[in-house]
Amino acid sequence: MADHDTEPVLYDTLPPEAVSEALAPTIEALGLTENCRQLAEAGWTVLESVADEDFTRRLRAKILETAGPHGGANMLLAKDPVFAEAILQPELLALAEFSVGRGFLISQVAASVRRQGAPTIGLHADNNWLPAPFPAHNMLLTGCWACDNYSKADGATLIIPGSNKHRRHPDADEVEALTGAVPIECPPGSVALWDGNLWHSNYPRETPGERVVCHITYTRLMMRQVEDYSVHADDLIGAHGEIMRQLLGRNDLLMGRDGANYARLRETFNNSKR
Repeated sequence: MADHDTEPVLYDTLPPEAVSEALAPTIEALGLTENCRQLAEAGWTVLESVADEDFTRRLRAKILETAGPHGGANMLLAKDPVFAEAILQPELLALAEFSVGRGFLISQVAASVRRQGAPTIGLHADNNWLPAPFPAHNMLLTGCWACDNYSKADGATLIIPGSNKHRRHPDADEVEALTGAVPIECPPGSVALWDGNLWHSNYPRETPGERVVCHITYTRLMMRQVEDYSVHADDLIGAHGEIMRQLLGRNDLLMGRDGANYARLRETFNNSKR
């Protein structure tokens, strides 16, 4: 990672599709150039084989244990170290920095278990609390860690290709019509990612069994997070180090224990431009 404390003040802002000079070597080393292009142009991409099969099995088992009969769970980062492993995968961190900027935060770590006959969640964009038109620079990045096969019959995520270009919420007719909808299909151990502009839902699960997913949301540093981990932050940072400090907002000037931490003003402002 770059030494943000010694860099000069930045006055320019990178365009949404640009990979910063600091991030470029990581993107190349991890083989993510095409994923960056897909995110910038289409608003979504898929990473296959993000971790080994054993990790996906452990993640799936812990989701089922945590979700229980209700089929969902939130605040997972505070509930088991396996969820920290998930959000700290190098490929996910690199794509998060590309998509929502340097100094990005973790906004939510949740899970869903969809069984045969489970209904759809309805077409929407994840920029739920932003008015349209959405900003040109993406505000949040969602990653769905597929612990089971992702196909239309299995209840995969449904997307509307090209909808990211509208930079607005779908209207009632568009929610009903689902014109142009296609499934994101991928094997277990993959992570499907999309930006806050992309219209998406899910297909009803037709097959027996369960679709078990860990939902991970990264956000730009000025966005309000969905989940508040402040009471757990010291323990999480102690266990997982400096990148967790960033993800929990301890490396920027915002919401310091004594108010704004102006010693981090330059670093925070520079991060917001990259």
